[in-house]
Amino acid sequence: RARDLAERAGEKFAVRPAPGRWSVAENLDHLRASSELALPKLETALAEARKQAVAATTPYQLDLIGKLLIWSLEPPSKFRVPAPPRFLPARDLDPSRVLADFLDSQERVLKIVRVADGLAVDRVKMQSPFAKYVRYSIWSALCAAASHQRRHLWQAERALQQI
Repeated sequence: RARDLAERAGEKFAVRPAPGRWSVAENLDHLRASSELALPKLETALAEARKQAVAATTPYQLDLIGKLLIWSLEPPSKFRVPAPPRFLPARDLDPSRVLADFLDSQERVLKIVRVADGLAVDRVKMQSPFAKYVRYSIWSALCAAASHQRRHLWQAERALQQI
């Protein structure tokens, strides 16, 4: 979806649809930044899940925080939430690198998903990379990340339509 979006955007890839709104490139870079900041927490929690070696016996279940996150993140947007500064797109964004960097970050996330397969990741809690005092399951984190991705790809598609 991101590749198709970048291809359709062409020269408009880094053009903002309006002041204060992100371009296609900025949405993808935000997703890259979010993934890269979440990956160390996911990797630590996954190491704990492997150490516990508890096999998943039922379909994975979301915890309450996961359900709330997914509800709030799934497109279309229910409300706007400003991104914390560390999750903002890079100021010196190089449009020629955005798609490749985004896809690289996604490969790292997919590696975690593959390693998590079969483990009881819905029973192992992790600290949120976004809120210091919030804890939820690895499964909830992965599902919320997918919702976040869909939200910003939707946002990027709308940005392209508005240019």
